Amino acid sequence: MPQPPQCLLASVMLMIGLLVFTPAYAGVGMLGGGESLYNSNLSLSAGNSHWDGQRLRIPSVCKRRNASLTQGYEYGYSYFHTVFANVSFAYRHCGQDVAKGVATLAGQAAGLGDVQLGVRTRLNHRSTAAWDVSLTIPTGYDNNSPSSLGRGALGLALGLRFSSDGKVNRKSSWGWKLGSTFTYFFSSKGHSISSFAAVNYAFTESNFEQTGNFASFRISNSFGFSNNGVQRVLFFNQIQRSLTNSDVTAVSLAYSHAFKNGWSTNARIGRALFGRNAPVDYTAGWGVSYRWKD
Repeated sequence: MPQPPQCLLASVMLMIGLLVFTPAYAGVGMLGGGESLYNSNLSLSAGNSHWDGQRLRIPSVCKRRNASLTQGYEYGYSYFHTVFANVSFAYRHCGQDVAKGVATLAGQAAGLGDVQLGVRTRLNHRSTAAWDVSLTIPTGYDNNSPSSLGRGALGLALGLRFSSDGKVNRKSSWGWKLGSTFTYFFSSKGHSISSFAAVNYAFTESNFEQTGNFASFRISNSFGFSNNGVQRVLFFNQIQRSLTNSDVTAVSLAYSHAFKNGWSTNARIGRALFGRNAPVDYTAGWGVSYRWKD
């Protein structure tokens, strides 16, 4: 079974490989001084099976039909610093637990999920590199319910983002983006590292974030590190005594359209390709955002 250092190395190697072989989309999420951004995203996931510790796909004892509505706000405190906050409202259709070898359902759960607060900082003047630090504040969590709505532990995350030049008036219709985030969870929760890379194609003039019309293809990978038998996988197979490290690789397609009045919208679909101790889920989502300046 791979140990955390090996998982970290594998994730970094995956990110480097995606940078070399896969284009992605531009922009690193920075706002100008005095600029605000509101966003709302609805995410849906569904699946009837999961990968076990040997990466075998096996049926789950219940059908997952989960949803999350995330509300977020970002503010350009200055040219170099953007602060952000978001909170999720979640619905979990079912959870799974095992007692004395017998699988049982935990029932539904709905309510407030975790809250995230953070700051993002430019690494250059071209908006092609940034790093961020954020705090995850647990809310609405029940350690006795596999259908819990959050992680149940205070988390501290550090992330890096890189992209191609995201100028609106550019010569190429293609761009790339990649990033990686490590999250340290206090208490007894296992830590995680997630990485992604994506390619975007613009149909109109676009900065690949909040202007123009563009499509994107994204591949993402996440590792959950075990900590005293507990790791990051939630909502599908909560056997606390047997869970170890986990990982999942997924792909998604998205289309974004920006209106001239500051509003923009996006739609996306995706699915998990392979993993270990992870759900085999199909995903879909729709989001809207509004940008304005003081």
